[in-house]
Amino acid sequence: MTEVNFIAVKTIEENMINGHIVSFKFDAQRLDITQSKFFPLRYRTLCPTIKTLWELELKYERVPQDNDSYTFSVTLKRKDSSSHLVKASLSATFHDVHGNSPVCPIASNRGKMVLDDELKGTLDNIRSENLSEVVAVRVTIVIQKCHSWTGF
Repeated sequence: MTEVNFIAVKTIEENMINGHIVSFKFDAQRLDITQSKFFPLRYRTLCPTIKTLWELELKYERVPQDNDSYTFSVTLKRKDSSSHLVKASLSATFHDVHGNSPVCPIASNRGKMVLDDELKGTLDNIRSENLSEVVAVRVTIVIQKCHSWTGF
């Protein structure tokens, strides 16, 4: 897998009453000219109650049967060993130089996540002309139910 084309990563963290929001903004260039893409990133919440560790992977691949089409996926995997159940949500948005979205967003959520549980969002049939306009990808993760030991 090629590990190129993301130039910089900006991280914004925010606390909520029942969890945490973290946004990663990846500056990108010419996502349409790379055969495949993989970008692993680890994030640990700054939670005073239950610190959780997450691994974020972004991947895009050209569809072999259609060289003008791509698939883009985002995977969030819990990596800490706490037995506390948490809820996770993710979204990925794609932006051009004007802040518009040339590609549909990806969203997914899952409750009761523990060690090695995964949350995945996928977008298929992205046309290369749309992908070539992307200059930034923003991935937002929301972790909830970590501020107390109460169940779901």
